[in-house]
Parts: sequence; C-alpha cells; structure tokens
Amino acid sequence: MPVQAEYYRKLHFMIKNYLSFVLFLALMSCKQSAQVTDVFGQHFPDSIPVVFAPDIISKEGRLEHGISFSPDNQQLIFGVLNEDDFSGTLFHSEWADNNWVDPLVFEPLIDKSAFLPYFSPDGNSLLFAQSSSKTDFYLTDIWVMDKENDQWGISTKIEAPISSLARESSASFTSDGTIYFSSNRDGNGLADIYFSRLDNGKYLTAERIDSVSTERDEESVFISPDERYMVLSRYVANDNPPDLFISYRDSNGNWTKPRSLDASINTGDWERRPFVSSDHNFLFFTRLEIDEFNLSESDIYWVNTSKVFKPFIYNPLSPKTLQVDEQFEIQIPADYFKDIDDKELALRIRPHQLDWLEFDRERMKLSGTPTQPGDFELIISAEDDFLNRTEDRIKITVQN
Repeated sequence: MPVQAEYYRKLHFMIKNYLSFVLFLALMSCKQSAQVTDVFGQHFPDSIPVVFAPDIISKEGRLEHGISFSPDNQQLIFGVLNEDDFSGTLFHSEWADNNWVDPLVFEPLIDKSAFLPYFSPDGNSLLFAQSSSKTDFYLTDIWVMDKENDQWGISTKIEAPISSLARESSASFTSDGTIYFSSNRDGNGLADIYFSRLDNGKYLTAERIDSVSTERDEESVFISPDERYMVLSRYVANDNPPDLFISYRDSNGNWTKPRSLDASINTGDWERRPFVSSDHNFLFFTRLEIDEFNLSESDIYWVNTSKVFKPFIYNPLSPKTLQVDEQFEIQIPADYFKDIDDKELALRIRPHQLDWLEFDRERMKLSGTPTQPGDFELIISAEDDFLNRTEDRIKITVQN
C-alpha cells in the first residue's frame, strides 16, 4: 500500500475513533448532571477486540454471557451463567453521581433464571429469555418487562407466536416493535432466525428468514432498530464453534447472505450474543473458551466497528443484454452499494475488462459500443475509508 494512502487511512481511523469517543461520551452524559470521563476506567477499543470492563463486569472465573446498553447509555444489563447448573442471573449497573455503579443482581428478576437481555430502542422495555422449567434451565421462552413511572414493572411471557413449546434463546426489538428471535421450533433440533411483526398490539405469525438460516444453528441475533442490518451467531461447521456473521437488508427488503466478521473477532473460541451500541460504533459480544468439552471461561468483549460494517449491495444492476455495434448507456443507481458507517464509497470498475466499455464516475454511467457477441462478466466494487471492499458481478450478454 502506498505510504500516503496508509497515512490517510490511519488518520481517518483516528478521527473516527475520536469522534466515536466524543459521541459516546455525549450520549452517556445526556443528563445535565452527568459528565462521563470513561467507561469503567477503560479506553475505547480499536478494531481488535478487548475484554470489556475487566474485573468489574468481565471477571476471571465467572461466566458472563450477553450485554445490552439502554439507548441513552445510562444503564446496562448483562447475564452470568451458573457453572453448576447453567441457570442464568442478570446484573444491572447505571450511571449515577458521575460514576458507574458497581453491577448488582437485577432486582426485578432476582429469583428467576434469565438470560440475554436486550433493551428496546426507546429504552422503555427489556426483552430477555427465561427458563420455563425449574430443573431444565436450557428450555427458555421470551419474556418482556416494561417501565412504569420510570420503574421496572412485572415481567410477562410473550406467548405464541413468539414463545413456543420449543426453545427460544434470544430476541431483539426494532423501533416499530418487530421482534427478531432464534428458535428451534422446526423440529430438527436446530435453531433458526425468525421475526414477528406487531399489528394492533398483537404479534403476527412468526416467519423464518430462510436467507440467513442454514442446516446449522443460528442461535443468537441482534437487529438494528431501523432494521438495516442484523448480527447473528452461527455454527460454521459441525466440528467448529460458532462465529459472528452480519447480514444487511437490500432495497427489496431481502436479507443479504450473511458475511463472517473479521478473523480478529472470530477465533477458535465461541463468539456469540452480539450487541451494537446505539451510535453503531461499538460491537459487544461474548467469547467462550471451551477446555476439553467444558466451559472454562466466558467474557464480554467489545470492538470498534470499523472492520464490522463493510459496503454491501443494496440496489444492484440486473443482467444486461446488448447488441453488437449498437451504442448503449446504462445508469448505475446512486445507492448501488451502501455502508452503515460510511456514505462516501469509492466505486470502481475492474480495469480492462471490456475494451469497448467506459465508466463515467461523475455521472455514474456505463456506456460504449460492443464489438463482438458473447457472454461477459462485469465486476463492480465499492470500497470504504477503512479499505473494506465488496464486489458485485453483472452478467452482460452481447447478441448479433
């Protein structure tokens, strides 16, 4: 990479990371009396994941599992697994008197086996999984708790079509109340990703998202409030532990093929339980270490999203049929590619693919006059400021 290009890439990363820091502080100090100077005394991470709040939230020997921040970043809730029976306990912390309060057991659920909390986008509700049996803590349903007069009320189970006789292990809200969740209700023992929309106070039939569900487990999911992307955990192969994947929603409302996150995030250990901060700048997730088939450690990690979000195909071109010796012009959609954290993408046509084709970057147009018949492939790529690149391949048929 040219030295100058590398310099500007690092400079952009430093600026974005600094702005992320400033924005996060601003969000966390939205109450006039709060002026945050750190997050549990920890610096903000770059593109390499680090343990979140060591010795405070992520404690050695304790099995932390899943975390969620309220949208105003004034509260957080995370789970801890009991290593003896794998029941779950939720812990809560809040920003008060210019400090984060030491996490304590979440009082409203102190006598329940609860897991995987997710705040709603407005912060007034909390989704979580709760064991449906006092002896088999693995079997869980989806529950919700609402705030009443700024206090958490009584939790209630979300009945069918969300909860079922099968296991629903995680659930996440969108801004309009749609719930995305994982369930093994299909009867094959495997968990897939489902969603159910809210209509007049009732949830409609749950639909499986086939484009992200496979023959292996997809057992935890985070949905962005605006439904632009989801981060999910999937078992990569029968003999491999789960990794984190991301899928985006295109212009037709379809979910793209999930893309595995970078190797700095996905390792030989288990990566699960994703959560993205409300400003989209930080990904939190759980990393589990398995030692000879026993769970030896489970901590919560966080990482800057500069290598999480990459350009994705939002509004692609369809295959084109052209005629020999006939001039053509094709308008490329301005929203061909999108990126969650970068609006200025560099669009490129792979050079010298077709000597009769020209690309006008300013007008976003392809033009030319085909000189011979045949089937051709045009490769268009988009690159963001962090050198994340995505390609799309377009079939061009030239006829006599």
